[in-house]
Amino acid sequence: MRRVVVTAAGPVVSVLLALAVTALFLTVGGYSASSAFSVMWSYGTQPSSLVASLDSAVPLYLAAVAGAFAVRMGLFNIGVDGQYRMAALAGAVAAASLPFPLAVRLPLTLLISCAVGAGWALIPALLKIHRGVNEVITSILLNAVATTVVAVLLSGVFRSGGGQNTGTAMIDAGGLMPALPGTGSGQGAVSSFVVVAVLVGVVYHLVVDRSLFGYGLRVAARSPEAAESAGIRVDRKIVQAMLVSGAVAGLVGLPHVLSVAGRFDGTLPTDLMFTGLAATLLGRQHPVGMALGAFVLAFVERSSQVLGLVQLPTEVGQVFLAVVLLSSAVGYWLTERVDQRVALAAAVRRRLRAARTPDAAPTGGAS
Repeated sequence: MRRVVVTAAGPVVSVLLALAVTALFLTVGGYSASSAFSVMWSYGTQPSSLVASLDSAVPLYLAAVAGAFAVRMGLFNIGVDGQYRMAALAGAVAAASLPFPLAVRLPLTLLISCAVGAGWALIPALLKIHRGVNEVITSILLNAVATTVVAVLLSGVFRSGGGQNTGTAMIDAGGLMPALPGTGSGQGAVSSFVVVAVLVGVVYHLVVDRSLFGYGLRVAARSPEAAESAGIRVDRKIVQAMLVSGAVAGLVGLPHVLSVAGRFDGTLPTDLMFTGLAATLLGRQHPVGMALGAFVLAFVERSSQVLGLVQLPTEVGQVFLAVVLLSSAVGYWLTERVDQRVALAAAVRRRLRAARTPDAAPTGGAS
């Protein structure tokens, strides 16, 4: 029970710290923090806003899971942005060109996107194990490379249409992700990609926490020498972790392509990697925790859009996100320190209680 409380306390402390710093930011700027939070809550809890927050949380959650796979191996996959851009382009082309019905075309689109994302993530993994190059540096550089490659392909090979508004060919209804049954239609409906996100979370939990593969990842991350002596190939685990991380990252851009835009164009969101990283830190790499963290971040981003209408700074959402990234480590440090103090105090009390308890008198014989 104590571990559950400690695990939940980290994200709570991080969010409270972010709220406090955001309130200070508003107060110093001459605004009323209570009014801003009240307006955000009123707008964010409307049914249409909740649906929009849920749909926005799906790619954030997928980015968080992609980052968590790498973190469990002691790696930082900062190239999620480039991986999902490359994969989204490939998925959009596949969904628009494959001559199959939805039941066949949609799984193939997902698989193609996962394969492209995994292939792009393989590059920093190979550079790390063969040349010792830090994966953070190579994955960041590959983000810029991916942006250039996508721009070149989109302007030439896969371009459809003319003028300034260019993109891939439009995807017909046989290749789009349908709305979740019972949630209506149009922009007010919940995308079926929520189901994909749930399945990804279940697979993540089973693979990382309930399989020999996940155990090998944890051992290789904590003690590479012990892992090698036990027969676990650390280099192989690095490649496997980055491949899985890149495969999940390949799904991040598909909710926009298959449910919103209907093709790959300039409206694809960027920098979802850092927001997903915030959800990873908030959720402490737990599938449920990351889902809650992604929804909180999406809720703040959605609700802060209304602040401009009431003469309040719309940068409140950006400040909150930035502080969450910074305060996540602080929140975990505080909760861990408190947990250590509580555990130490409990151990001391047990020892004192045992020292004060008299030894039981012998029974069954004469004294």
